[in-house]
Amino acid sequence: MVLELDASKLDFVQANGTFNETLEFVNAATDSKGKVFPGERHTANLALKPDTYERVKERGFRVLTQVTLPPGRYQLRLAAGNKNGKAGSVIYDLEVPEFYKEPFVMSGVALTAASAGLMPTVKAKDPLGDFLPGPPIATREFLVGDTLMFFAEFYENGASNPHMVDLKAELRADGGRVVLEAREERSSAEVRGGGGYGFAGRLPLTDVAPGLYVLHIEGRSRVGQNAVASRDIQVRIK
Repeated sequence: MVLELDASKLDFVQANGTFNETLEFVNAATDSKGKVFPGERHTANLALKPDTYERVKERGFRVLTQVTLPPGRYQLRLAAGNKNGKAGSVIYDLEVPEFYKEPFVMSGVALTAASAGLMPTVKAKDPLGDFLPGPPIATREFLVGDTLMFFAEFYENGASNPHMVDLKAELRADGGRVVLEAREERSSAEVRGGGGYGFAGRLPLTDVAPGLYVLHIEGRSRVGQNAVASRDIQVRIK
């Protein structure tokens, strides 16, 4: 999970050359039957140097963490606050698929950008640290000249014959016109012992005009009925 905050509203106190603040973060999930899955509580003791403090005021502040849930539909609740009572919360609907039951299924898509490191980040937990070159981000706006980077996984079950899997990412403009793409061919031998096909790539936005786009991530198996799994994410280039 990625939580981003407007840090300009917080109560930093300057002392000994640093700007100090303490924040608490909590999360919980409720399934479709009303069962509550208590999450975790994290405390971040911030002591920022002046240049980092200025970036925090300008760009915000990010927290990475995770929660473990069985398959099902959930409503996630995340909250953050300081000792002076300033707090904010957000609710997010989430489905955890049966990754190992369907013939071909896809994870969610994690996004980051070359500029993501400019926002200070606290990593309470960082499960995607080995798969993304920067911290995953919650925002879906990118600047012209930045580089959009993504990661997703595809899981295939019940296909025993050796075959190939086609993976692609397309940045689509109005009418479905593809302006950027990344493609890979993968062998089923990679996941013979279990697991998924990890798909990561970079889309440089140097020559992309400002506007609304759709990032389409798709996987297609070349065995049986040529099963397909895909997700679409709306992004804005500024």
